[in-house]
Amino acid sequence: MHANRADLSQQAPKKNNFRVSRRAFLATSVLTGGAVVLAAIPIVSTVVLPSLKKGVGKWIDFGKADKLAADDFSMLSYEFMVKDGWQDLPQRGFVWAKADDKDDVKVFSSTCSHLACSVIWNKDRRMFLCPCHSGLFDPNGQPAGGPPKKPLTLLPHKIEEGKLLVHITL
Repeated sequence: MHANRADLSQQAPKKNNFRVSRRAFLATSVLTGGAVVLAAIPIVSTVVLPSLKKGVGKWIDFGKADKLAADDFSMLSYEFMVKDGWQDLPQRGFVWAKADDKDDVKVFSSTCSHLACSVIWNKDRRMFLCPCHSGLFDPNGQPAGGPPKKPLTLLPHKIEEGKLLVHITL
């Protein structure tokens, strides 16, 4: 047994002879980098790029413009499909529209400028009411009470061939 210990003590410790050539290191680095880039393409295209796009808008046809009352706002609802990543999802909402005496039309967003709740036109009070925080807007969309400081958004619209088209931005 002593001989075995002596033999073990006289043996030189083994060195790790694992060496990588420069060529193998560069080839491995390039292949690894390429794999990372290829793996990142789907992530960038589905997560990062959509967030960089400006708001997508669509012209919505609300029908004949002459059906709008000149003395009161009408709630006009819409629904259309929006591509979100790989899914097609319905986008629903409504706008408030009113014809003026001058054959002009006013179209307001139904979204409160305070916290994005839906505002409702109260015909008796002649005001837009926000039920979330008791916000009030006058018939011109200007804040008249409560926490909202900004007016309701006046939406771009046009009348083509007698039809009211409103640009809705997502």
